Amino acid sequence: MKFVNAEDYIIQAFQECNIIGLGEGDHHLKNSHQFFQKMFDNKKIQETINIVIVEFANTNYQNILDRYIFGEEVPLNELRKVWRESTQCTGRFGEAHVYFELLKKIRTVNLSLPEKNKIRILGGDPPIDWKAIRSLEDYNKSNSQRDIYPASLAIEYGINRSMKVLVLYAEYHITKIADRSVSGHPSITAYVNDKYPGAMKVIAVLDPQEFQLEEQTKHWPLYSIIDFDTGEVADFPAEKYFTQIFNDSGRVILFKNHKINELFDAFLYVGPFDSWTRVDFPKSVFTDNEWNELNRRRRILGDVPLDDNLR
Repeated sequence: MKFVNAEDYIIQAFQECNIIGLGEGDHHLKNSHQFFQKMFDNKKIQETINIVIVEFANTNYQNILDRYIFGEEVPLNELRKVWRESTQCTGRFGEAHVYFELLKKIRTVNLSLPEKNKIRILGGDPPIDWKAIRSLEDYNKSNSQRDIYPASLAIEYGINRSMKVLVLYAEYHITKIADRSVSGHPSITAYVNDKYPGAMKVIAVLDPQEFQLEEQTKHWPLYSIIDFDTGEVADFPAEKYFTQIFNDSGRVILFKNHKINELFDAFLYVGPFDSWTRVDFPKSVFTDNEWNELNRRRRILGDVPLDDNLR
């Protein structure tokens, strides 16, 4: 097995294309976010990346996000709108502190960079006004653009403006092909590469448990890359990657009869599976009015109410 330092690999990959998709493994996965924190401390990474597109931030609040990222003092209650008013915020995604820490890291990095080198974070979540959402049909109109909208941003900045764009999203959204039986629309990467072949490369976080690699990976270098061009894992069955996706009928088998290199270009190793930690959001982060509003949204989407013990 050949291993490459992940930061070096990303820098080299940006020499070959302008858009890189980087997964976080699972939402709230502390291990992958620890790598993101380390990565943005790398001076060469800082000099390379111009744009970071994130899943948890809604584009309606791009102005607030820009103000914060470029050094303005923004009250936390105002900044929270960036993730709390996203299409996905019906309780948990975005509230975990790892997402705020990512914004905080890039803000801190920007304070030390010259104006022309500052990194901009773009909210990849499509526009939604929850006050106007009264039905599932209303919601679906916004949510249907979840992958198309960030893909369009990646094309605008990565292709039209020739900038270096890092797309930080859960792996389901950045596969090189899309399983249309479930999504009904292309993934971010499929959309970009269909219009501009080879314009976007994708790195996924390796889940050692799903591929029965727990013992073997304990000896692998932390934050290393396994490039599918040189590694035997390229032929692993793709259906083993997304085993935690369920619908009303039970577990959904995605990408059956596909190989893992059809979905991604490389794996990022963030540690053995028994070291993985998922970070929840802190209690008491919501006021009563906010809690009631989140439960209203959940009713619209057919979800059960939030557990009061989470407050």
